[in-house]
Amino acid sequence: MTAAALASLLPLPVALPIAGAAAAPLLAGVSARLPVIVSLVALGAAVAVLLLEAPGVLGGRVLAHYLGRWRPVHGHALGIAFAADPLGLVFALAAAVIGAVLLTYTLSELGGLGPRELGGYACLFQLLLAALIGAALTADLFDLFVWFEVAALASYGLTGFFLERPIALEAAFKVLVLTTLASFSIFTGTGLLYARHGALNYGQLHIALRGHVSAPELVALGLLIGGFATKAGLIPFHGWLADAHTAAPGPVSALFSGLMVNLGIVAIARVAFTVYGPGSAPVLGLLLAVGLVSALLGALLALAQDDLKRLLAYDTVSQMGILAVGLSTGTAAGIGGAVYHLVSHALFKPLLFLCAGAIVHRTGLTSLAEMGGLARRMPVITAAFVIGALSIAGIPPFNGYVSLGLIHQALLEKHQAIPFALMLIAQVITIAALGRAAWLAFFRRAGDRGGLERLQPGMLAGLASLAGCCVAFGVAPGFFLENVIAPAAAGVLHPGQYARAVLSGAARLPALRIPFDYASPGELASVAACLGLAGLLAWAYLRMSEPAPIRVLRAAHSGSANDYAAYAVTGTLAVIAALSLLPRLPGHGAVSRGIACRVSLPVAGHGGGLAAAGLGRGRPARAERLLHGFKVRQPVGEASAMVPPAATSFFQWPTMTASELVSMKPTAARSMMMWLLARRAFVRHSSNWPLVTISRSPRTVTITLSPRRSVDSWIPSNLPPAGLAPGPGRHRFIVCPPDGSARHAVGAGSSAQ
Repeated sequence: MTAAALASLLPLPVALPIAGAAAAPLLAGVSARLPVIVSLVALGAAVAVLLLEAPGVLGGRVLAHYLGRWRPVHGHALGIAFAADPLGLVFALAAAVIGAVLLTYTLSELGGLGPRELGGYACLFQLLLAALIGAALTADLFDLFVWFEVAALASYGLTGFFLERPIALEAAFKVLVLTTLASFSIFTGTGLLYARHGALNYGQLHIALRGHVSAPELVALGLLIGGFATKAGLIPFHGWLADAHTAAPGPVSALFSGLMVNLGIVAIARVAFTVYGPGSAPVLGLLLAVGLVSALLGALLALAQDDLKRLLAYDTVSQMGILAVGLSTGTAAGIGGAVYHLVSHALFKPLLFLCAGAIVHRTGLTSLAEMGGLARRMPVITAAFVIGALSIAGIPPFNGYVSLGLIHQALLEKHQAIPFALMLIAQVITIAALGRAAWLAFFRRAGDRGGLERLQPGMLAGLASLAGCCVAFGVAPGFFLENVIAPAAAGVLHPGQYARAVLSGAARLPALRIPFDYASPGELASVAACLGLAGLLAWAYLRMSEPAPIRVLRAAHSGSANDYAAYAVTGTLAVIAALSLLPRLPGHGAVSRGIACRVSLPVAGHGGGLAAAGLGRGRPARAERLLHGFKVRQPVGEASAMVPPAATSFFQWPTMTASELVSMKPTAARSMMMWLLARRAFVRHSSNWPLVTISRSPRTVTITLSPRRSVDSWIPSNLPPAGLAPGPGRHRFIVCPPDGSARHAVGAGSSAQ
């Protein structure tokens, strides 16, 4: 099939579940189980369409389809767009496949419900899955809000499905309150962007915002991140999550935790990378801070729980924090690890919630203190729970080992020692929480309570498929990294290519390689250390009274919707303040409608260093401001689109070899540097920037990358006045890799070719 024909099929994976949802209540009058069976058929058809799209999309192609043939004209889009890039396709496939697995499980666990109940359940279940697939495949910010609302409406009904339970109605109300606040935040942020730029398409917004982010756009970014962080359950937006997971049926809890909260992370990635671009705002540092807080506090709250489903719910908060940390690295390894962990979480967390649901359904017990001895009475459930727990713990050969290893690798590559240590602490607490739960529920001795009924075929199929995938993604990471994860990471890291593909169809995503050393001594040693420390922590926590910090955390979670709403509103305001005010603090100033970024600069202050370039030996601290003239942006293939049109005749982007180094006149170099210094461009720290050294000979200024970092390209962000601009061919800034050979150069005129 042609690319256009494949793109025209993109609405089907969304339309099929919606059609099944509409038919489910009507079919319930024919047979109680018929709505669930038809839902499985609809999801199977959606999976088939997505698999048909997969080879081309995972090969680097971005498929785009505009409803009603309202295609973009001169880069301006009015039509409703569906676009399949690798990240969206991976999440859509995960939603459809895992949704089908959960519906299969439903046939066994909830198959005894009446026709009306099963019809309504199948309708809401498919509606939520359709919203997740639609959010993954949309290329429009307002449509993302629409699918967010559809998912929210379905989640209200599924949370309160067992209305006879007071906890279900209360939990549904909390979801309603917090999701409504999140929806208002997202809608307002979307409206601000539309008012500023008259655009809603991801690609069009990316081009409009590229290098020109002002205060209103930062407020919009804060509102969008606050809204989507509520769906993701990041702290302090997480108040709804534990109650909703506890009150819902087992398959619904699995759907919420494994897929619905992941929608929030995918949406944050879309906004932060695809729309704004990681270099446009201090969003990566914000994601790092929120992610670390969520990972640590979520793990501590999980350790403190006695209710099994609440424990797993708070662990979801911790896992969402880990995903945010992965995104915050902004590197291939970190983004790849986040995508891998996104898929892994969609496998092991539903597996654990299905185990918890089976225990509740068959024993009526929810408290770990009341359980015990289930390993002998429920061996299949025990094995599945242990596999899920080992996967979350990051133990080889399970999938969590690979995804966590990639995120750790990215943090170490960026020399983020403190975040890496905090991630290991969160991992220790997580292992202790799950190990404690496994001991109390399955392996602790308990009185003989008699045998339990045998598992139904649908339950066995659901548990076996999820557990098998956890093992498969752990033992064969090379295949998944090369064919699934790397293309998805490339789409996140190259928003300019995505924009051109969606608006013109004339671009492909570049190939990306994400290496992973499975037998890395450092990673294996950290896993062993985490296991040992977690065992000690779990043993100690079983024997000690509740620590004071845990009591404070539990007291903050009062169960009041008012308190949780206050936390969410305060968090949103804090995000807006961080994004809006941080660039204006001393050392963080916004310049020329863009946001300046700081690099750690070892100044070569002797001989031919910066001091000799006219800056003066007494001002080495100011020397780093010279690099404000260059920003880390997109790979070289996208650089020309980043340069302002007026500068394209001055700045060129050739690929050079060491033999092509060209000299620059000292007077021209001094003029350029002093002009940048005169701008007093205070700059903001960002972990994405490479360490560099600037050296200067009488005729050449060389910018050398540190061996500890790498960079795809540099582009000018602030140009000198015309009177200070050197003439064609008179000077160069040379950007070199650590080995000293020139990789990219910024020069003038035709001689730069």
